[in-house]
Amino acid sequence: GTLPLRILSRRYGADIVYSEEIIDHGILATQRVENKKHQTIDFVPTVKVVSKKKKRKKMLASQNNSKFRTYTGEPIVFQMGTNDAVRALRAAQVVCRDVCAIDVNMGCPKHFSVHSGMGAGLLSAPEVVSDILKTLVRNLDIPVTCKIRLKDSEQETLDLLKVIESTGVASVAIHARCVYDRPRHKAMIDKIRPLVSAMSIPVVHNGDAFNHQDFERIRSETGCASVMAARGALWNCSLFRKDGLLPVYDVCKDYLRIADRYRNPFNNTKYMILQMLQVQIPKSAGYRVALSAKETSGLFDALEACKSEPSIMDPKEYKIGVTFVDRKEDADNISKNRRKHIRSLEQGLQRLKEMTKKKRLKIAETKSVVPEKVLVSSEKEYSENNCTSEL
Repeated sequence: GTLPLRILSRRYGADIVYSEEIIDHGILATQRVENKKHQTIDFVPTVKVVSKKKKRKKMLASQNNSKFRTYTGEPIVFQMGTNDAVRALRAAQVVCRDVCAIDVNMGCPKHFSVHSGMGAGLLSAPEVVSDILKTLVRNLDIPVTCKIRLKDSEQETLDLLKVIESTGVASVAIHARCVYDRPRHKAMIDKIRPLVSAMSIPVVHNGDAFNHQDFERIRSETGCASVMAARGALWNCSLFRKDGLLPVYDVCKDYLRIADRYRNPFNNTKYMILQMLQVQIPKSAGYRVALSAKETSGLFDALEACKSEPSIMDPKEYKIGVTFVDRKEDADNISKNRRKHIRSLEQGLQRLKEMTKKKRLKIAETKSVVPEKVLVSSEKEYSENNCTSEL
């Protein structure tokens, strides 16, 4: 998540935090700025604006709209979306001295990612996966990791995991759902242990951790080295506390103080508060106040209006924001999701194929102009057969 949520999660007991997924193109279009006022390191977009005289010029965007923000010493993993090894490396090099590790997201099921050959689209492109990870591992001095989803069969998932393992990554995270599953389908925790047993690197479980007890239970059931939380942390990040959940009211107040301290963009702050409140009191007056808030003070007012709500004030009344549906009962929707994914995947694989073709043409052009003595090292650096980026 963004900086305020990460700071609060760390305060409540999280060991490592991840950034939100940031596309490689996005981080490449930024400038590193040391923000002395907030003692943060901001990666600020450089944008083109049009002056009154219609002249285009580059200027630095407001630091409140940083593409990525961290601080010295934060145990953060930079989560990146990419479909190209060389571009992934360039993006990683922008942030590598300010983060603890680089993670390649290979599990995002959204059409935007899949049809671009990113996210879950990479699950069907093991050669590209290998290319990206090997390039990062060879050229970075910090650990490289990735996150995947389950494939249709255990063997298919294991085959992909073995490709990932061979690249030298430090660990791999597995979201215990398939691409065409939805959050209302329970994570298939029982499918993880056989995969963990076959791996020689640490495996991190992702899926359905909503309180601290879930962490220990899932680790015991799966044999994973660690467990990560996504939705659970979004709804109440005090799930990292060994002493149990705090009231949502307290978590929201802590979050707002941190967001205000770091001048977090209001739209993001409001989104986070609405996520925490909507799960508990979607139809209450307090939620409506938050929905109409125009500034941070309005969000504080919304919390005060929620004080009469048991699920906000009493952690024993807390409820998670999903009603699970059995996969068999939801088979029609799963089939529909699968068809949508296949259409997106076909587009993504075609894009990857076109990118590979361009690489091969570029390699061929290079060989036609480079002296013969240089071609020896060039062939070591580029494999024409599989078009890897041997940087």
